[in-house]
Amino acid sequence: MKLQKFKQAQWQHKLDHYFLQCKTQLDQVIYSLIRTQDADLTNELYFRLLEGEQSFAELAAQYSQGPEAAKGGLVGPVEIGAYYPSFAHVLTTHAPGDLLTPLPLEDCVVIIRIEQKIPARFDEATQQRLLDELFAAWMDAELRAS
Repeated sequence: MKLQKFKQAQWQHKLDHYFLQCKTQLDQVIYSLIRTQDADLTNELYFRLLEGEQSFAELAAQYSQGPEAAKGGLVGPVEIGAYYPSFAHVLTTHAPGDLLTPLPLEDCVVIIRIEQKIPARFDEATQQRLLDELFAAWMDAELRAS
């Protein structure tokens, strides 16, 4: 209880600003993903999607080579900040419904369709999380200084 009061006394007044700084990292996204190691196959699947020959879920279940295949390609919701900046940028700069052209990603090629974006909310749980982050950063700085 004393620790919680300390956190609030130290950082509660900074939470609004800190939230705005972190918001894009806290926003969540749901997307569909097909990943293969065969660029030609990925291009073929992309054109099937464009032409409406098969659904994303069917193609993902049949061809995707990751755990998302079991869910018809569906991934998320996941916080944008959980990804490498380059991949996070791809997710944030496209709108729901966008089907992205095949992208090389590490050792595979992926097709992504943005399904939904869920904006972060400045609710009680988020405020507590941000207080905990600020406290942890302060503790790290104090330990390094000593």
